[in-house]
Amino acid sequence: MRACVVVSVAADLEDAVALAAALVRAGLEVSVFAMSDAVAALADRRDLQTQLVDVDADVAICASSAHQRGLGGDAFLADIVRGSQDDHARMVAHADRVVSFS
Repeated sequence: MRACVVVSVAADLEDAVALAAALVRAGLEVSVFAMSDAVAALADRRDLQTQLVDVDADVAICASSAHQRGLGGDAFLADIVRGSQDDHARMVAHADRVVSFS
């Protein structure tokens, strides 16, 4: 089973990451897409980036949201995709369940 966690609200980032990690531990394939203010929050939290990468979640951030907030390529770990709403749509389309923090 595949799950997708979408997060756009900075205040929800920790909960979204905790849920994604728990879903992986439960045996699901998990993708995470961060957009809007959650992108800036994730850029400031290398520990949360590392947690997502370490559990093998498929992680992407909205590059447009990052650009609008002045975030460069070095703000995110190399394993985190700088993507677009196309990546968001792909993740949602391939998921059996979607949880959105928006």
